[in-house]
Amino acid sequence: MIVHSPQPSPRPIYLTALVSGLLLALLLAVQVEAFAPLALDPPVLTTPADASTVTTPNPVFAWGDPPGTVISYTLAITGPGGSSVVTTTASVYTASLSSNGLYTWTVQAHNGPEVSGFVQPPHTFTLDAVWQVYLPMLIKAPPGCPTSSGASFSLIPIYGAYADHPDYLHGDLNLSLRGYSEVAATLGLVDYSGGVDGGAPQLAGLFSPNDFPGISAAYQVNDWNWACNPPDGCRGAPLTDWPTTLIGLQTTPGESISIPERADEVYGGGYIAMVLYAEERRLTLGYTREDTVAAGYAVHLENVCVDPNLLTLYQAQVDASGRRSTGYLPALKNNQTLGTAFGAEIQVAIRDRGSFMDPRSRKDWWWGY
Repeated sequence: MIVHSPQPSPRPIYLTALVSGLLLALLLAVQVEAFAPLALDPPVLTTPADASTVTTPNPVFAWGDPPGTVISYTLAITGPGGSSVVTTTASVYTASLSSNGLYTWTVQAHNGPEVSGFVQPPHTFTLDAVWQVYLPMLIKAPPGCPTSSGASFSLIPIYGAYADHPDYLHGDLNLSLRGYSEVAATLGLVDYSGGVDGGAPQLAGLFSPNDFPGISAAYQVNDWNWACNPPDGCRGAPLTDWPTTLIGLQTTPGESISIPERADEVYGGGYIAMVLYAEERRLTLGYTREDTVAAGYAVHLENVCVDPNLLTLYQAQVDASGRRSTGYLPALKNNQTLGTAFGAEIQVAIRDRGSFMDPRSRKDWWWGY
């Protein structure tokens, strides 16, 4: 009879391997978590309360800090005078508003490259303030844009889908979201090789009579990164495909500014372009009936006092959140005045199927100059 001595059980070895594997996986998970980007929740809007009435022209905007580390906030306010976007490191901001009416506001949080979405939907409030002047002090109002006009404007129907963001939060419509910075470039027209498009808008049409008034400054528009903060996107680095993508044109304060003209119509009756975005001192024109800058030519105008009747007509086509509500937008004809110069310079950018181009190109935008 052969007697076999008992062998040690393998279970402790298997158990040790299992525990070691679990510890290693846990360590790796902790390391991945430590280096993974932290997504921020949108801040919680608190003041002014949604749908409230505010009686001071200097309301305090406040919001709650989301979990995590926040280094700055972007506050977007829109109302009767247009929209403004400010950056602050605090979760409170005191604004200075100049017109009574309905306002919307929303906030985005930033943590270095990580950002939250804007608070959707934005909160609303109605400003019903009284501005007082105490005599005998004489106060002279600073120069501003005209508040009345005798001009009239018409609407045309939008073709296809509407813009998929509130207008003042749309990085392709509201140029102030992208921003721009001055660069060193030739302050004159330049010649590029290549073909000529007979349907290109002519920037000399901005002035009456058509003219090249001289370039006072050159700028680079910033890119817009739609993947950065879906679905709103965020500001990117300056575009460098061309030496400049925005130019300042010399103007006299108060002089009439008209539409950059061309022969092709977008709608019967002589309509050349459609207003894609408007606020008191900013306008975006599309040279198609589609509600996008990606379908054809588009022109951004900065530091222009938009005709108050044109601004009112545009604002009537969007709801309180900034989205299209009627299916129509204002349209303009050649030689039709759209506003006046606010100061000694207006800024102009031109796009072809969404891409910013060099607005100094003689063969494209300044025929004969």
